[in-house]
Amino acid sequence: MEAARAINLIEEEIINDLRGKFGWHIQSVEANNLGYGNMKWIMKTDSESYFVKKYCKVRYRRGLEDVHEALRYQDLMYRDGIPCQPVYSYNNRYIHRLQSEEDYMITGVSKGELIQAGTANLQQMYSLGEATGRMHKWMSIHMPRRIALHWELPSKHKMIARLELNLHETEEANHEKYVLAIQKQMEILSGLDMDIFNECAKGWAHWDMHVDNLLFYKDGVADIVDFDRVQFVYPDFDISRALLSCALKDAQMRLDAVEAYVEGYRVHMSLSNEQLVRSIKLTWYKEFKWVHAMYSSEKTMGRFIDEMIWIGDNWNELNDIFKL
Repeated sequence: MEAARAINLIEEEIINDLRGKFGWHIQSVEANNLGYGNMKWIMKTDSESYFVKKYCKVRYRRGLEDVHEALRYQDLMYRDGIPCQPVYSYNNRYIHRLQSEEDYMITGVSKGELIQAGTANLQQMYSLGEATGRMHKWMSIHMPRRIALHWELPSKHKMIARLELNLHETEEANHEKYVLAIQKQMEILSGLDMDIFNECAKGWAHWDMHVDNLLFYKDGVADIVDFDRVQFVYPDFDISRALLSCALKDAQMRLDAVEAYVEGYRVHMSLSNEQLVRSIKLTWYKEFKWVHAMYSSEKTMGRFIDEMIWIGDNWNELNDIFKL
């Protein structure tokens, strides 16, 4: 009851803030419960709809300045034709502070729809590849080049220690599928030459380019959403995450969908077979730590873990699989 009352108070405060700052009179509100941590709504006036997100203080305890910059760039990308929604600013601020010291943002509402993981059709994959290549090119031109990465690859020693812990705890949970997967990962990791990642280009990336952050029309991408994590890291993450999330179905990589994506991406940026394989391995190295019995009952995490397991199971064949 108290939680519901708190949500209603924040919702009412945002509605009043929108009226005061933008002159919008909200007629209806629909809660959006997708995602993690943040509160989200679709708020409608008599003529427009807006997506509103209130940021979770715990999740963003280090502050929101990086997110603010990401939202500013999202709005600029929208103006330059990248498929994403506009972000509404007030006094040049894209994150709005309430009197209660809660923070929120506002974007337009996409007309696209979510799709099931692994089911993007060829037109959607080509369009997604083209949009991603265009976004990466835009980022390389319009966003500042940095010397240091926001996120560095953890050491091999650290990752081995993490896997040993995962293996022990997953064995105790008697989750045989994940035990076998972790053992396979440890075998790959022990023989991995970390120098392969030296070839990964550094640059700006969306850094969360999976199927839940992509909205589609029947014949193409409608919007890329959730730019909160935009950082100077490795753009290859965007490529591999999109392919694994949109083209891997029933433990089979749909190569016609991969080819369509690559063809679209190459309209704006180069993408060799070697880079494609390296991007898959890069995502694996960053994310295999999540293969753990504790996540086995979570649908979204379970799907994500299956993607990492697929990479491990096909590690030695990746060059042949992605020989496009």
